[in-house]
Amino acid sequence: MKTILAVVVVLNLPFADTGREIAEKANATQRGFVDESVESVMYLINARNDTVVRNLRNMTIERPKQEDYSLIQFLNPPDVRGTGLLTHQNPAGDDKQWLYLSELRRVKTISSRNKSGAFMGSEFAYEDITGNTLDKFTYKLLGEEEYKGTPCYIVERIPTYKNSGYVRIKTWYEKERYLVLRSEFTDRKNSLLKVLTLQEWTQYETGTYRANLMRMQNLQTGKISLIKFNNRKMKVGLKEGQFTKRNLQRLLK
Repeated sequence: MKTILAVVVVLNLPFADTGREIAEKANATQRGFVDESVESVMYLINARNDTVVRNLRNMTIERPKQEDYSLIQFLNPPDVRGTGLLTHQNPAGDDKQWLYLSELRRVKTISSRNKSGAFMGSEFAYEDITGNTLDKFTYKLLGEEEYKGTPCYIVERIPTYKNSGYVRIKTWYEKERYLVLRSEFTDRKNSLLKVLTLQEWTQYETGTYRANLMRMQNLQTGKISLIKFNNRKMKVGLKEGQFTKRNLQRLLK
């Protein structure tokens, strides 16, 4: 009788989420914002602790099937003012990206083979900026552990799109709310390249969660890029027509 009861108990235990299911739940925490405008400060810190500060404005509009549009523009310092990056997401393939260089007054298409390149001298690559939509990776649940006292799932994500600069990304997801706390990026030489940490998670009126502090550290060069987000607003009435190559060449207000 005890054996039968033991079997029943085992059969009724909840199954752990797969790596894909954890990523889907994490993705759901980011959705529902409709559109978004946020200001940010980027700190570029080299190995000698010299720091360059840049001010930016980020705008995003949520579209069906996660084919979101986003626009990043530099406001200061003067040498980069007006420079911008426009992204049209493709959840299952290669995103379209255009970089407007204000100094040269021309728009440059970011090709798929250049997506692993550094974005404006930061430790963030163009592929980091596009948004990690679900179908661009395969997933494997590696286990569970605490990260800074917080219980987490650890999931390995492997890019399925061509020309990624990474062979794998190891990510810590908070178990309670499925928020991303840390990611480790392994490069094509199979060496640990960068570590991204996300802090100051906030839930907004739309129910959407956002991290308001991002820190990307390059372990091979000692460089660090910090982005601090401020004055974030959602459902502000942005239109798809604002996210065009033509508007990329105009400083948005």
